[in-house]
Amino acid sequence: MGEVYAYCRIVPGEADSGEQAAVMREMQVEEDHIFADDAGAGEGKDRLRYRKLLKLLKPGDLLYIRSLNALGDSYPAIREQWELLTKDKRIDISLLEMPLVDTRRGKLQYGSLIADIVLDMLGYVSEAEKTARRRRQREGIEKAKREGTRFGRSPLPTPDDFSRVYRRWASKEINVEEAARLCGFSRGTFYRRVKQIEEHRESGFGNGCG
Repeated sequence: MGEVYAYCRIVPGEADSGEQAAVMREMQVEEDHIFADDAGAGEGKDRLRYRKLLKLLKPGDLLYIRSLNALGDSYPAIREQWELLTKDKRIDISLLEMPLVDTRRGKLQYGSLIADIVLDMLGYVSEAEKTARRRRQREGIEKAKREGTRFGRSPLPTPDDFSRVYRRWASKEINVEEAARLCGFSRGTFYRRVKQIEEHRESGFGNGCG
């Protein structure tokens, strides 16, 4: 058997030594084999202790972690680190909060199959929760629309002299930049209002110019 290590991410404000002592009691890991990062550290350059641990790990080593959150803040990140540790580094992982996730279980017959299945299941649950959350948000928006709630920015009001500006633009007296400026519009908004006028004309509702 290889070396035994432990890794955790501590909550800001808690004593680092107290956290490490708790990990030692639970895992019976030598103190210099326990690594901890601030739980607020991201998944990149701030996790200095984790990066140092990765350099020490060798095939056959065992790594204890308290929860999957130690490996990342999202399922894709967790999965990436899991693959790195179990497939590339070829170490074993034991998850204290979920004893079933232990790549040593049934090693002779199944390898890390059970742990991988559990991890895939957790990924499915994570994605299902995201899908359900998006569906609830969509249903909430649709309900709000049915009840008359409007989303997005309110359209700019059409100025009182828009018809006069439109006629000057249509007769080429002024260009589109000047017309848009006089109306307080962008070029795109001015063209959209012009399109509305022309659609009204084609529909037989008059010239829309007043």
